[in-house]
Amino acid sequence: MNKIVLCLLTFIITINNVSAQECNCTESFDWMVSIFENNDAGFQYVIDKKGIDDYKKHTALFKEKAKNATTVKDCQKLMLDWLHYFRPGHIYISVKETGVKSSNVARKQSDEEIRLQYKNEKTLNLTEKTLINILEKKQQINPIEGIWSDGNYTLGIIGDEKSSKKFTAFIIKADSIYWVPKQIKAEFTLNNDNQSYTLDYYKRDHSKQAPQTIFINNSGTTFETNASLWTKKYPKVTLSKKIEIYLAFSKSANPFVEKLSDKTVYLRIPSFNVNRKKEIDDILLKYHDLITSTPNLIIDIRNGTGGGSASYEKIIPYFYTNPIRYIGIQLNATELNAKAFEMYAKEYEDTARINYFNSIAARMRSNIGKFISLWEKPYQIDSLETVLPYPQKVAIICNQYNGSADEQFLLSAKQSGKVKVFGRPTSGQLDISNLNDVDSPDGKFTLSYGMSRSYRIPSYCIDGVGIQPDYFIDDAISESDWIEYTKMKIEE
Repeated sequence: MNKIVLCLLTFIITINNVSAQECNCTESFDWMVSIFENNDAGFQYVIDKKGIDDYKKHTALFKEKAKNATTVKDCQKLMLDWLHYFRPGHIYISVKETGVKSSNVARKQSDEEIRLQYKNEKTLNLTEKTLINILEKKQQINPIEGIWSDGNYTLGIIGDEKSSKKFTAFIIKADSIYWVPKQIKAEFTLNNDNQSYTLDYYKRDHSKQAPQTIFINNSGTTFETNASLWTKKYPKVTLSKKIEIYLAFSKSANPFVEKLSDKTVYLRIPSFNVNRKKEIDDILLKYHDLITSTPNLIIDIRNGTGGGSASYEKIIPYFYTNPIRYIGIQLNATELNAKAFEMYAKEYEDTARINYFNSIAARMRSNIGKFISLWEKPYQIDSLETVLPYPQKVAIICNQYNGSADEQFLLSAKQSGKVKVFGRPTSGQLDISNLNDVDSPDGKFTLSYGMSRSYRIPSYCIDGVGIQPDYFIDDAISESDWIEYTKMKIEE
């Protein structure tokens, strides 16, 4: 199989929440517009569709708004709004907290000052030991009562003496700065369905949110909120294999393999980030014999981060049935983009990839102002010599949080006769790809734009549409049941 790289994508970028800071937004806006116009691969494509006059009106409107934006936060918002004229994703303006001048940064609080700030919060005068003593003496314990952990906090939960529907969660173990033992972390009220709870949950800064809480499969061993996933530590419980796998899916940042049955193996890939390639390759090597001796394989890529095609190249043989057609990309040849590919080269250790990315940078510098293709044709067909007898069926689970390289993986996999995709439509962030991050001259912002555009557009657009699953999983099926549902379907 030819070694190719279709996309090197950064899908999730954290946008720092910076408080009010002085900002020359007009200068920052002009910088962003200039960088984007001259380097983004999707700029001209949108101008050709919407017209130059419409674009000029759009830009003039936001330039006028920039005159009144005095804080970094306000400036960031209007620049994001300007960028979203072009596409909803694979385009960002984020705040660089480290770039703000020290005179504009609030003094960092000491640990002791933070403790003093929250020292008068509500408490429950219980410890882990006293809670256990109380529960041991109770004739009947509600499933939510006990000691729970989400990996960051350990909570004790006890029923209210005056109401059978109310429960209080207090800190047993936390960071000892923002939260200390005995402080009340949450208050539960059992709903009329006797399964879910209305919850007042206090975040790290003690502000209140009200997520819904529900037990996983009515197990009494695990419950989740839209804040986190909690596991009971006392009274001691035995987790089912189904719950253990869901916990691992939810919390593990590393790829892993589980045998679900004699017929099905489960492979979890949290990320195709290039720095995860070795971990993915190692896990595939370790479980190769199991995967290739089992009829079915489930590959779960939900909540992915994007990454690079190199990270999934060794997964391809497990679902390969016939030559895979890859639609190529064109790169916008600019000096700034050439420097980006030189930086890509530094992310790898093998000489072949280093030379490959450096050669792209050299070609760009020889074709400034043009689009260059990576291949001689706008497509490439890759073949393997062997079709593995097992696995016979491959199910891939995805959701709305998969984009960029995750979507490229799905486009390749869907060409196989073995593969069916389960879940939800993906986010649709692939047509303009290969993000480059550039810092503003004042060091306050980072612009992320795309250096490449797919030959698929305009005939087959993914941006704003996503990749559709073969089996849509609706809201009636809890996400904790997606693995079991997929297993049931491929074992039919």
